[in-house]
Amino acid sequence: MSAAPPLVELAPIIERQRASRFWLLMYAVCCLITFLDGFDFQILSFAATYLRKDFGLTQTQLGTLGTVGLFGTMIGALIMGYLADRLGRRPTIIVSVAGFGVFMLGFAYADTYGQLIALRFVSGLFLGGVLPLTWALAAEYAPKRFRVTAVSIIMVGYTLGGAAGGPVSNWLIPEHGWQSVFVVGGVCSLLTVLAVLLLVPESVRFLALKARPGSDDRISRILRRFQPGLSIEPGTRFSTGDPQQALSGRRFTPAQLFRGHLMGITTLLWLVYLLSSALIYFLVFWTPMINEQVGFSVSAAATIAALASVAGAVAQLFISRFVDRKGAGIILWMPVAAVVCMLTLGSGALAPAIYVTFVIGAKMFVNGGHGGITSIAGTFYPTEIRANGAAWASSVAKIGAMVGPWLGGVLLDAGLGASGAFTIFAACPAVMVLVLFVLGRVQRRLPAEAEGALSVEASTTGVAPVRTVAPS
Repeated sequence: MSAAPPLVELAPIIERQRASRFWLLMYAVCCLITFLDGFDFQILSFAATYLRKDFGLTQTQLGTLGTVGLFGTMIGALIMGYLADRLGRRPTIIVSVAGFGVFMLGFAYADTYGQLIALRFVSGLFLGGVLPLTWALAAEYAPKRFRVTAVSIIMVGYTLGGAAGGPVSNWLIPEHGWQSVFVVGGVCSLLTVLAVLLLVPESVRFLALKARPGSDDRISRILRRFQPGLSIEPGTRFSTGDPQQALSGRRFTPAQLFRGHLMGITTLLWLVYLLSSALIYFLVFWTPMINEQVGFSVSAAATIAALASVAGAVAQLFISRFVDRKGAGIILWMPVAAVVCMLTLGSGALAPAIYVTFVIGAKMFVNGGHGGITSIAGTFYPTEIRANGAAWASSVAKIGAMVGPWLGGVLLDAGLGASGAFTIFAACPAVMVLVLFVLGRVQRRLPAEAEGALSVEASTTGVAPVRTVAPS
């Protein structure tokens, strides 16, 4: 009687992997996706001055345009997150990237304010889906010892995409009009779909969880691409080692995000993410125009915003290494510094050099804290609901993200000026400090086997060997 095929857990294989060529290429494509996502969102603020002149818009209308796009991302994240946990991460990412590429192109050909609103909303449906999906995919392929760092690296792509908006706008818009930057972004997004098709595999954890016909052979092929020397017996079956695997056929409901220890995690995560998003999108949307109002040229304002975004990317990478070792609570030092910068900017007229220093500092610490929060958004949830967990956190955060640009426009139109706006928005990082402190304490109490628990330092030999379980 022939022996039954072995059942192998995926977790030890993923934990002991090293950065192979295919692994690096996959993460590079994920970074490119988030780069284009960040470019699309930030480019609206750089093009806003030209849009206002061409369409005769008020600052409140501009803020509404930014808010409508964010409303689209809120709905899109929920839709795409659900599809990703049902159909797979890879096909949903492909649809999302293709979708925002097409509608970004369409935005360039809008003739009325109503068309701008409609196209920005539909584009947001696809933009909102792609970020939580790339987080989920990155988390499921990264060893636990640097999972937060891996997700943070991908989020740096988003920040650098926003930073690129300034130089690209300075280069293209004066000669070719505001439409040109949306054409470039749309074409590049559609070309990126080809890179996704070639270099981004489905999550092996997802494939094992769903256990569809042919999944085990597909997992074997993917694992060999990541680790060419890996020996896998013919007919091997794979398991995630996740207790949720037995429930993989159950449809997702939001109540699953609040069961057991996830009750505290989800509540705190949503709150801090909402506050961070309100602040980050206020700065993303209005800082270039505020820079112009305080006396900088359009070109100089765009350059300042780009430098601030690059500083934020550095801060994201810096804090992520501490989050992997110390937990979510360590992120609070970023909003502490942001409060100081925001209140200084709100204190009154500043010399140009001092103003630029604190604007860059504010963006650096706000982006660093935001990057730390987004990098943990999907890490607390099991594979079965990871995409939905990240997507719901992202969607709830969009409530704050919608309020940020809109409230900024209202404050500026009300005559409070940049100083008043900076002072009022300083409340966001102040409250974040308290929430992150509590979240860090909750995370430290998680059982070692729970997703998102602080990792134990690996031994000198790496991780435990693959465990093969006899079939039942």
